[in-house]
Amino acid sequence: PSQMGLEDLAMFLPIPGCLVFYPSDAVSAEKCVKEAAQHNGLAYIRTTRPATPIIYPAQEEFPAGGAKILRRSEQDVATVIGAGITVHEALKAYEILKKEGINIRVIDAYSIKPIDAETIVKSVTETSGRVVVAEDHFEQGGLGTAVALVLPDKKFWKHLCIRELPRSGKPEELLAKYEIDATAIEKAVKSMI
Repeated sequence: PSQMGLEDLAMFLPIPGCLVFYPSDAVSAEKCVKEAAQHNGLAYIRTTRPATPIIYPAQEEFPAGGAKILRRSEQDVATVIGAGITVHEALKAYEILKKEGINIRVIDAYSIKPIDAETIVKSVTETSGRVVVAEDHFEQGGLGTAVALVLPDKKFWKHLCIRELPRSGKPEELLAKYEIDATAIEKAVKSMI
């Protein structure tokens, strides 16, 4: 979260007709740029500071209003939603929890506006209403806000986000300090089951 605005999504989400993307790897970034270029209107693409591993094959498409379910099973106890860097943290948390016999569904909400309400609501419903949203943004106006707007019930809701003015540091240190890393996601899931 250092050297990067953490309120940017809140500036673009309210603008009518504006697309907002937060890709998690180079493939999704390229495809989101193409999608934004074809949009007849304003589009904002948030980029991640650190180099991230490639998640998607080159032929994967990323239409506006979509989301990708990266991990799923019939035994998922919670849905974890991230975008950008927190997708990678969610995937790490998935591996940690899987070793303990706990299955989670992981969603990459690369299109924050429009948000993929259908995928999110269906996944959260299938995981007994348990949802963790992890984002490198302030509490108001980001991915958590977009997800909250489409969920009819937030009974089992955990929103991991930046709740104070951040300090400088290495990305992995800051993810841990502000509790939006894999360990924080793991704890949030365990607190709901």
